[in-house]
Amino acid sequence: MELRQEIQAQLKRIGQKLTQAAGADPDFKVFGAQVHSYQLNEPLSEQELRRFEETHGIELPEEFAAFLTRLGNGGAGPFYGIHPLGTEQAIELDQIGEPSPLWPGMTKEEWDARYSQHEKDAELSGEAYRTFRAKQLAGMLNIGTQGCTYETLLMVTGEHRGKVVYVNMEEPWPLFTYEAHFLDWYERWLDEVIAGYDIHWFGKSRGGGEEKLIALYRAAEDEKTKLEALEGLLHLPRVSEGALAFLQEQCVHPSGEIRRMALQALTKMNFDRAEPLNRQALHGGNEVERLHAVQHIRWYMPDGDGRFTRELISLLPEASDEMFSFICYALDKAGIDLLPWVLPYFDHRSKEIQSQAVYQAGKSKLKAAHVADFIRVLRDPEVRVQHTALQALSGVPDPSLLPVYEELLRQHKTDDGYYMRSNVSHRLKEFGFVSAEQIEQELSPSLTQVRGMLKTLLPPRRRGRGGQVKAKRTKTRKGN
Repeated sequence: MELRQEIQAQLKRIGQKLTQAAGADPDFKVFGAQVHSYQLNEPLSEQELRRFEETHGIELPEEFAAFLTRLGNGGAGPFYGIHPLGTEQAIELDQIGEPSPLWPGMTKEEWDARYSQHEKDAELSGEAYRTFRAKQLAGMLNIGTQGCTYETLLMVTGEHRGKVVYVNMEEPWPLFTYEAHFLDWYERWLDEVIAGYDIHWFGKSRGGGEEKLIALYRAAEDEKTKLEALEGLLHLPRVSEGALAFLQEQCVHPSGEIRRMALQALTKMNFDRAEPLNRQALHGGNEVERLHAVQHIRWYMPDGDGRFTRELISLLPEASDEMFSFICYALDKAGIDLLPWVLPYFDHRSKEIQSQAVYQAGKSKLKAAHVADFIRVLRDPEVRVQHTALQALSGVPDPSLLPVYEELLRQHKTDDGYYMRSNVSHRLKEFGFVSAEQIEQELSPSLTQVRGMLKTLLPPRRRGRGGQVKAKRTKTRKGN
């Protein structure tokens, strides 16, 4: 196969950059690198490539085919790497030659209008479900996995042939990457590894350095592209003084969304410089702006930095569920013992706030002095609140908890749902009972469930028949 000169040149660059990327990440800290170790498989032969294409009635995009036959049949690549051709497919290949029904910029609403009702109207059997999914993803080849249900696909038919597409297989609404074809996408990954970018979610935002992204922003006439340029800056490891000044300018933009994204990027790149703007949002912004400021503090504030403690605590009484959680996480990051501040929320009407308050109190060194408060939430009718309280009481073997654990064991006869019995078991282990005899002597007979579970936690040799401790045999010496 005779390759165009630009493809040959790009393949040569990629080969060199692969070595550089391995050198830039010797400990394999980049997501997925421990799996592929920056190593490619042996190249695919031209005959094997043609056999695959003939079998499925397709012709692979030139750039991807050249990668397989000149560099390697899978191996190193974004996320967990590139699959060898045709292997580890999360979608059926019988629709690979059909026109794809997807397009770049397809909105969630357009996807739902086309497919969601289809799934709601019928309980699809396993085979019917696979056929339905294959039609949704027709014209695609699964070239890699990102973990969980997220897959990397290559469009092999139609107008957008050659584009790399990300999907969540549980609801495969597509995210088309920005690069023109596979090799551009792959080389961008190498460039970002070498430069030390934050690429855990590689390819979901615009690529390029600060000059390219700022130029894109300034040239764009639509807000969407401007936001994409600002989001791209978030993934850079650092920016220049000029870029910081640019971000600060955009923090007063008329568009609320642009202000938000610019402030987020500024906060990540220089927390001190963004401090007055985040503080202003906490004091004078609307509810949405306050939430964004709290999120910025939570995400980017240095560990142990308590400069926003007073403002954050003052926001707790009127906080929404989401705001309350972010405030708690930010205060925890600042090193604040939250128990005194969250105790009033143990009885909050919002189960989200109540659970978050109990969870944070569980981290406190003071929690053993507040067992009565935890007992109150252990008796909450909401199981998830009970579960949170059980886990929060780790390391607190207070005898007053045993009757409540008895109640929970009687309430939860199986481990369905939140594994309540297993969680009670973890707490009971912490009481340190060493024998069935001790359990019988020290615990009230009314604690039948607790006594029974404690005995099952003893080593087998300490249980005895029917839960009793086996008597030790002693040898009698002759003459005694």
